[in-house]
Amino acid sequence: MSSKVSPEPSSAPPPPPPKTKKKAGSRFTCCLTESYPLGPPGSSGIRESDVAKLSGSAPVVRLGMAPVSVPDGIYDCHAHLFDFSQETEGIGQLLKEMDESGVSHAAIMGCPLKKNWSEFEVRVSEDVFNDTDVLYYFSLTDLYLIDQLKMLPSTQSGRFAPLMCGFKPTDRSSVKQIGKLVDEHPQIAWRGCGKIYGRYSEITNMTTGSVVHPSHPAFYMMMADCGRRNIPMILQHNACSESSKPYKYGFEYVSELEDTLQKYSHVKLLWVDGGMYVRGQWAGYKDQLERMMDENPNLYISVTSVVLKMEKINMKGLVEITEKHPNNVMVGSTSMGLFSKGGSYKKEWDAIKKFLGNLSKDVRKKVEFTNARDFYAYKPPEPSNFKKDASAFENKLMHSGTNAVIRTKSDKLHNKEAAAKKDAAPPPEKNRTLSGMRDGVLVHDSEIKHAVVDVHLHMLDFLQKSAGTRKILEAMDGCGVAKAVLIGMPCCKKWSKDEPEQPLYYQDDNGQCYVYAYADQMIADAWLALDDDKRKRFAPVMGSINPTDIAAIAHIERMWQKYPGLWRGLGELMCRHDDLTSLLQDDETPVVNHVAMRPLYEFCIEKDINAMVHHNAARTAEAKTDGAYEYVWEVEQVLESFPDVKFIWCHAGASRRTYEPTHFQMIDKLISTYPNLHIDMSWIVWEEVVCDAATGKPKKSWVEVFERHPDRFSIGSDQVGQFISPNGGNLLKPEIVKYWTLADVCTPETTRSILHDNAHKIWFEGWDVPTSDKGGRWLKIEPTMKAEILYHNQGYFDWEQEMY
Repeated sequence: MSSKVSPEPSSAPPPPPPKTKKKAGSRFTCCLTESYPLGPPGSSGIRESDVAKLSGSAPVVRLGMAPVSVPDGIYDCHAHLFDFSQETEGIGQLLKEMDESGVSHAAIMGCPLKKNWSEFEVRVSEDVFNDTDVLYYFSLTDLYLIDQLKMLPSTQSGRFAPLMCGFKPTDRSSVKQIGKLVDEHPQIAWRGCGKIYGRYSEITNMTTGSVVHPSHPAFYMMMADCGRRNIPMILQHNACSESSKPYKYGFEYVSELEDTLQKYSHVKLLWVDGGMYVRGQWAGYKDQLERMMDENPNLYISVTSVVLKMEKINMKGLVEITEKHPNNVMVGSTSMGLFSKGGSYKKEWDAIKKFLGNLSKDVRKKVEFTNARDFYAYKPPEPSNFKKDASAFENKLMHSGTNAVIRTKSDKLHNKEAAAKKDAAPPPEKNRTLSGMRDGVLVHDSEIKHAVVDVHLHMLDFLQKSAGTRKILEAMDGCGVAKAVLIGMPCCKKWSKDEPEQPLYYQDDNGQCYVYAYADQMIADAWLALDDDKRKRFAPVMGSINPTDIAAIAHIERMWQKYPGLWRGLGELMCRHDDLTSLLQDDETPVVNHVAMRPLYEFCIEKDINAMVHHNAARTAEAKTDGAYEYVWEVEQVLESFPDVKFIWCHAGASRRTYEPTHFQMIDKLISTYPNLHIDMSWIVWEEVVCDAATGKPKKSWVEVFERHPDRFSIGSDQVGQFISPNGGNLLKPEIVKYWTLADVCTPETTRSILHDNAHKIWFEGWDVPTSDKGGRWLKIEPTMKAEILYHNQGYFDWEQEMY
C-alpha cells in the first residue's frame, strides 16, 4: 500500500502567475503596487492620470526627492551615518545636530568597511585606529541606510541625498552589485557613489584585499558606471604616503587620480579633504592642488574641520584656492555615527564656519550650499556605453607586453638635482664622527664621554639591504659603542604592482610586508666573515619567523643546529607593532602570549638565551589618556608562565602614539613584580616618553624609576641598515649620544649600569665566543653580500664593490 496521501482539492483562489521580470521603478508589496516615477528632487513627477490608472496602486515619492520645509542653510557634502562598527546614534540625532548647527541638507552615506573584533582584543575598538584588527567590506551598510531613511517623514528624508558605498572597489563585479541595489530598491533615489576609501594610510593597511586606487580596473568600471547613471563619485584618497623619509617628497598618488579624472572627464569626483592627511610631507601642496583643479574641471574638493586642523594648507591658502575655484569647493563633516558625543558634530561646523567667514559673500553662498546642491542634483541615467569602454578595464600591468620598463624611482616625483646637492652637502654637527674610541676601546674621553653597549642595532633594513659590518664598526667607534646586539630584520617590504616606485621603508606606501627567514642566515654569514676580535663586539640574534606559526620553532632549531652557540637570543620577535602589524600579509594578530610563542620561550630557557620581543603595551592613538594599558596583561601572562625566561621588552612597550603619561608607573610595577623582565630603552620611547621635550633630559619620574632599578634597563639605537652616509656623516651617533643626558640626572653608578654594564652582563658575559681557531664551521668565511650605501635624499642604493 502506498504511503502517499492524495491532497484534498483546495477552495482557495490560485496564486497569481509568476512575473518573469519586475519592471524597473516599481515593486510589489503584500497589498499594492508602489510606483516610483522619475523626476527632479522636490517633485514627485507623478501625474493624476497615473494615480487613477487602477485601484490598489499608489504613488510614492522616492526617498531623497521630497520637497523640504526647512530654509536653505549649509549643505554637508558627506555625512557619515555609521562608524566602522556599523553603529550610529541614529538619523534622528543627526537631524537634531544638523538643525543646531545650521545644516539644512546633507549627502548621507553608510560605511563601506566594518572593523573586525577578533579574539586578540578584549573590547571593541572605539576608534578604528586603536588596534590592528582588520577591516572588511560590508554590503549591508546600504540597507541600514535605507532603513534609517524610511523612518523619517518625507519632508525630513528629502533633506538627504543618499549615497551608496557597500561594495569592494577592487572587485570588477561591483558594478553588477550596484545595479542590483538600484533595481531592487527603486524607492530610493541614489545620488552618488561613495565614500570610497582609496589610499588612506592605516585604513588601507588594515583592509583585507588589494590596495584600492583610482587607476584600478575595477575603479575604472565604477567610474564608467557613475557616468552612465549620471551620478558623482566621492573618494577619500591621500595625495602622498605618510613617509617622512627625505627621499619621499613627491605627491606620488596624484597621477593615478589625475589619469582617472581625465579618462572620465564627464564624471564629477569629490576628493574628500582634498587628498590631505595628518602625516606625510606637504611642502608645496597648495600649488599642486591648484594645478589639478585648473586642469581637471570635474574635480571637486571638500574642506573639513580635519583639513583646517591639519593646516597642510593654511587658512589663507585654502581661501585663495576657494576664491579661485568657487564652483568646485564644498564643506563636509567627518563625524562617524556619533554626533552628539562631546558635541563633535557642532564643533566641526563651528570650525568650518570660521573658514566660510573668510570667503567673499557670493563665494560663501556657493561653498556652503549651492555647489553641493548642484553636485548631488538628480539627473536621469544616460544610455550605456559600457561595451565601448570595456577595453579600458584591462589590467595594464598584465597586458603591457615584454617591452614594459619597471623603474625603481619615478622621475616625476623627484628633483634629482636638488636631492644630489643635499646628499653631497657636508654632514651636520649631529652626524659628525667623534674621536676617542678605537676597535671598541675608549682611548680618551675628550669627545666620547661614555662607552656604551647598543642592545638594538639592525644590520638589515626592510629591503634586507645593509651598508655592511665595516661601516657599522666605523660608526660604532665614532660615537662610543663598544659592543652591540646584531639584529637582522624579520620582515621584508613588498614592492606592490599598485605603487609607482619601489619603497625603501615599511611606511613608504601601502604595500604589505612578509616574513623573510633568510635574514637569520645573513646575520650568521656577516658575523662569520669577521675577524675574531670583531666577532666579539657583536652578539647575534635570530628571529625571522611568523609569531603566529606554531611550527616556527622548527626554523629556530635548524638555525641553532647549524650554528650552536653563535646565537645570543631570539629577536626582534615582532608581535604587536601598530603600523607594521597592519601591513603584515597574515591577518592574524601576533601577540606575545600566542600559543606559537610558547615553544620559543621554552627554547630560550633550554639554551639559556634571551627572548627579545616587540609588543605594544597600549592601544594606538586613543582619544583619551585613561591610564589603561590594554596589552600589558599579555606580557604579564608570559612572565608568570615562564619565570625562567630572560624577557627583553623592546622599547619599554612603547611605539608611535601608543603610550600613556603614566608609562613610568606601569614599567616600575612590572619590573618590581617580575625579576625576569629587562627593559630595552631604544627607539622613540626615549624622546617621546622618557624625556622632557623642553630639556631633552629624563623626567624626574623616570629618574626615580632608574635609581630604584638601576640593573633593569639598557639602551639601544634601533638604527636600521645604514650607518655612515655617503658624505661621511655618522647616522648612528645621534641615536646613541642622546642617552648621555642620563649622567646629568642619575648617579654615576646608575648611568654606567644603564649605558653599559647591564647590557654587557645580559648579552656578553659568560659567552664562549665561537672563534675561528675552533675550526670547522667557525672558520672565517669569505664575505658574500653587497655592502650598499643609501643616498637618503635621492632614494637609491649604490654599491662600490665592497662585500661583507
